[in-house]
Amino acid sequence: MSEYPPSGVLFSNKKKTKETSPDYTGKLELSDEVISDLMDQQSRGVEKPVLSLAGWKKVANKTGETFLSLRGNKYEERGQAQNAPAPKPMNDEVPF
Repeated sequence: MSEYPPSGVLFSNKKKTKETSPDYTGKLELSDEVISDLMDQQSRGVEKPVLSLAGWKKVANKTGETFLSLRGNKYEERGQAQNAPAPKPMNDEVPF
């Protein structure tokens, strides 16, 4: 089991070939809890299930490249979160 919680990154797209190419590319891992919540939303008839995203601007130790470190969380409607703890900031190192 990884020491890191499910997370993701977005790096500047250095292979951008046309105006409509994305500016950033990357990946996002999701926890079982988030996936279950998305499936629950869909089963309740939500046409476009939602998850919350948080991002931290980081600098890669090895390359000096700036990137966004991401965390996907269960979506909480405003006013529904009951003193939920803030997610822990992630380590600056890219785990891959």
